[in-house]
Formats: sequence, structure tokens, C-alpha cells
Amino acid sequence: MLASLYIPLLGVILAFVLGVPFIVFTMRHGFGKAVLFFIVAVLLTILFGTLKALPITFIFGIGGTMIGVLYAKKQSRYITLLGGTIAFAFGFLLWFVLTVSLLHINLSADQWATTVNESIDRSIKLSESLGQSVSQQQIERTKDSISMLKYIIPTFLVVVSAVFSLITQAIAAPILKRLGHEVEKFPPIRALKLPKSVLWYYLIALILTFPMFNFEQGSFMYIVILNMLALLQMLVVLQGISFIFYFSHQKGYAKAIPIVVTILALIIPIILQIVRILGIIDLGFNLRKQLDTKK
Repeated sequence: MLASLYIPLLGVILAFVLGVPFIVFTMRHGFGKAVLFFIVAVLLTILFGTLKALPITFIFGIGGTMIGVLYAKKQSRYITLLGGTIAFAFGFLLWFVLTVSLLHINLSADQWATTVNESIDRSIKLSESLGQSVSQQQIERTKDSISMLKYIIPTFLVVVSAVFSLITQAIAAPILKRLGHEVEKFPPIRALKLPKSVLWYYLIALILTFPMFNFEQGSFMYIVILNMLALLQMLVVLQGISFIFYFSHQKGYAKAIPIVVTILALIIPIILQIVRILGIIDLGFNLRKQLDTKK
């Protein structure tokens, strides 16, 4: 863990491996001893590392310990993914608090937006010095997008935490199996079926964005609704991707087809919209059941 702090390239490679020792230790020795292990890891980080290394220990220590606890309790992989996501998010929040309070670094959303806007202004000046003109409309559109991004930082935190949890599990599972621990396999993505309530929450969040409600930009309700809508949109897209894999499996298509469609959806907006619509229809009308009936 400490080596990754001093060798940048190694740090990138090992980023998703740092939680594995905590997972293994927790499964072998239980939560009580895992807490002591976590404390020792923190002390070693302080003694042999720097205060800047503490957030890394917190993030991966908390995330790995939580995943280890859920593995030990034989929880499903999706429950473990959710628990790991929450734990990593908590670790990131601790990183934020420690950075602001101990290192006195300003990481506020406004400061971030200001920094990005200054970078945009420098890029514009550079383009103009090279004889390339940039329209005021393009500049305003870009800055408006940046100002919106600062409001969905909570969504970004959840997504990053989910990715950390997922990849950490993917790395830990084969290691745990080699050590003799039984780890449940992740169900295939085609088996993923979100509750119908997700659709209702999505529709409510969508309606609350209508002009008639007119929440002030930057207000608490504005930020809550914006993040709720962003997260629910991702879930609906995930449901659509799951249906594509299910449909492809039922029809006996090549495994590469749904993978290619998913990749295209992530880079082509119109395909992403179609996938989202599929997710909405599948949630609302249970397309899979109708597909099974026809079969």
C-alpha cells in the first residue's frame, strides 16, 4: 500500500488492489480484529507515509472491510456491491474532511468550477493566438455545462464508489477462492431486474424538473432533484442494457452483439436514448415476461 504512494505508475496499477488485504483479513479473522487491522494500517501510514496517504488508507480500508464483512455473512453479490459502494463513498467523504481540515486545501465545488473556468479562458486565449476563433455561444454553453457539473458531484461520488466496489470485488474474488473461501459468482447482467418503483421515482424526479416548479438553481431542492434524476437515469439505462443482454441470450445471438451495443450506447447519445427507453418499457410493462410468453 505504501509503495503505491511513492511510485506513481505502480500506484495507478495497484489502486484497485489496496482493498483486497482488508477483505481477506476480515473474512479470516472477523470484524473485531479487522478494526484493529485497520487502526494498525492507519498508524503505519502515519509513521512511514504522510498525511496525504491517510485518505487512501481510509478509503480502501473502510471499503475493503465492509466487503469482507458482507462476504463473511454470505450476502449476495449485489448486496455486497451496494454495501461496498456506501463504504467507499463514506471513505471518500472522510478523505474530503481530512483534506480540508488537516491540509487546509479548498476543495469546494465553487473553487473547482472557478479553476475549470480559468482553464477554459486560457484555452480560448491560446486558440485565438493561433488564429482560431471561438464563438461566444460556444463559450457560454461550455461554462453553463461546467456550472451544472458542480451540482452533481454527489452522483459522481456514488458512481466512482460503485466502480471501486465492483473492481475491488472482481480482483478479490479469485484471490479468495485460491485461499479456500467460497465466493458467490456475480449473476449475469441479463438477470438484473430492478424493482418497478425505480420507474415511479424516475418519473417523479422528471416531473419535478418541469418549469412549473421552478426551483432556484443552486438551492437544496434543486441539487437533490438533479442528483436524484441523474442516478435514476443511470439505473434506467442499466435496466435497458440488462434487457438487451436478456433479449440477445433468448434469441441465441452472439455474445459480442450486446457488448457492442452497450459500448455504442455509451458513446452515441441517440443509442443511449433508445436504451433508456427500453429500460423504461421493461420496467413498466415487463418486456421479458412477454418475450417468454411468445417463446
